[in-house]
Amino acid sequence: MAETTPAAPDPADEHPSSGPAEDLVVSYCFPPYVDTSAIVAAKRVREAGRSVDVLQNKMSSQRSTDPGLASIADHLVVRRHQLPSPTLFSSWRGITGFTQRGLQRALQWDREGAGYARLYSRAHFTASHVLAARLALLRPGMRWTAEFSDPLSRDVTGAVRHAPAQDGPLLEVLGEGISRAGFRPPTTGNSFQWAEQLAFALADTLVFTNEHQRELMLETVEDDQLVERVRGRSEVSPHPTLPPSFYTMADPDYPLDPDRRHLGYFGNFYATRGMGSVLAALEALPGRLRSQVGLHVFAGRREEVEREVERRGLGDCVRVGPFVGYLDFLALCTRMDVLLVSDAVTDGLLATNPFLPSKWSDYRGSGTSVWGMVEPGSVLDAQPLQHRSPVEHTSAAVQVLAEIARG
Repeated sequence: MAETTPAAPDPADEHPSSGPAEDLVVSYCFPPYVDTSAIVAAKRVREAGRSVDVLQNKMSSQRSTDPGLASIADHLVVRRHQLPSPTLFSSWRGITGFTQRGLQRALQWDREGAGYARLYSRAHFTASHVLAARLALLRPGMRWTAEFSDPLSRDVTGAVRHAPAQDGPLLEVLGEGISRAGFRPPTTGNSFQWAEQLAFALADTLVFTNEHQRELMLETVEDDQLVERVRGRSEVSPHPTLPPSFYTMADPDYPLDPDRRHLGYFGNFYATRGMGSVLAALEALPGRLRSQVGLHVFAGRREEVEREVERRGLGDCVRVGPFVGYLDFLALCTRMDVLLVSDAVTDGLLATNPFLPSKWSDYRGSGTSVWGMVEPGSVLDAQPLQHRSPVEHTSAAVQVLAEIARG
C-alpha cells in the first residue's frame, strides 16, 4: 500500500505531557467518549502505568463525552490525535479511513522519537486491530498486544457478524502479512474475521477477558497451528477495577429513602438481559416486603423502562433515571444496598456463555453487595456474588428480593 505524506500536526488534538511515550495505544473509541470499550482501554493504560500516545477516532457524531473519564488515564497521555475518519463501526470504508489516517500519524510520531517499544489495540471496534496490524507489519520490532472485549465475528446470539471487506491495496498488504507469518488469510471477505485473524497471526500477545471467550473465538479457526499460536501467546485478564478513591470523586444529588433497601441497575435495558424477571418478581412480591425495597434503574432506554414500570404498576418501588456520568455512577454504586448485574441469555445459542459484563469490574470495587442473575456455568456465575439467581427465573428472583427486603 502506497504511503502518503504525513498529515501536519493538529495542535488541538495533541496534549504534550511528560514524555516521550514509548507506548502507542490504538483504540477506535477512547475517552472522553462514553463507551464501555473506551473506559476499559483507559483502565488498561492506567493499569500499565506508562506514558502513552493515543490514536482514536473522532466520535462526536455517535458518542457523547464525559469529562469525568479524564481522571482514569489522561495523566499518562502524552499525545492524542482524534482521527477525522467516518464513524462507521463495521463498514470497510470506515476501517480504511481510520487505518490510512492513523498510519500516517503513527509513523510520524514514531520517527519523531526513538521509536515505540510497545503497541496496544483494543476491539471492539475492528478498526483498532486493522490499524495496529498495518503498523506492526511496518515496525516489526514493536511488541503488539491486541485485546478482545468480546468475540468480533459472533454476536450475542451466536450468529456470525458480517461486514464485507473490499479488495484493494489495504486488504492485499494485510493478506501478504498474514501469509509471511505462515498462515492463510481469510477467504470469507468478512471484515470481522479479518480483524480477528490479523491479531491471531501477528500480535505478540493476545488478551481475552475470560477463557470462555477465547474458546468460542478459536472454535471457528481451522488452522491448528494458528490455534496453537493463539494459545501460546494469549492471557486471560478480566476488566480492571479502579482504586477506591474513584468512588468518592463525585457527590451526586440523589436522595434515598432511609426506610427502604435500595437496589441499583445501571445500563441498557436489553431484551437479552434479565431485568424483566426482576420487574416480574417485584410484581409477585408481597406488599409488605415490596414496601421495604426500592429499585433504581439508570437506563439508556429510559422511556421503555418507564412504560414497563407503569404497565406493571410498580411506580411505588421503581425509580427510573437516565444514564449518569461515570464518576457519578461509581459514587452511586457505594450508596446502594445491592447492585444488579445480569448475564446475556445464550442458552441454546452458544456452548458456553463468553460474556462477562464489564460493569462487574466497577461493582466489585464499590464494596456493595452484588446480585447476579446468571446462566449456570457462566463467567459471571463463577464470581463472588452475594446474591445469585438463574437469569429469567422469576420465582428465584422473588426469593432473592424477599431476602434483601428482610435485611
